[in-house]
Amino acid sequence: MEKLFPEVTSFEDVMRLARGGAFAGILFAALVLLDGMLDVSPMMQPGLQLAASGAETALILFLSWRVWSGRGFVSAILLMALLVLATMSGLHGGAFGVAWMAAYFGLGLMMLNAIRASLRHNIYSDETSDAQAA
Repeated sequence: MEKLFPEVTSFEDVMRLARGGAFAGILFAALVLLDGMLDVSPMMQPGLQLAASGAETALILFLSWRVWSGRGFVSAILLMALLVLATMSGLHGGAFGVAWMAAYFGLGLMMLNAIRASLRHNIYSDETSDAQAA
């Protein structure tokens, strides 16, 4: 269990896990953009679909930037919620669906660790600033 949910004991751990969550957000944004470019929905015009996926990608990248700082608790939760919605709507059957499920699981785990890290950002950043002041 230590491999999936590493212990957060220092400011370096906080930043490492937060940056891992931000990296997962960047990968998720790339997947959303790729899906928007390749998937043609009969219900939406292609230009409108590409614009919608571009706007979603921009939102995901903004949230990832906030998570990268280590302070983006709300942003990390919103990013995780978007990933859950994408997972619920985008999984298909077969071997390819299993591969996507594994990818979404890995991204979700990294984002969940970023949420855990952002909860402890203030605790360890105060300790770091106190140690530097002494």
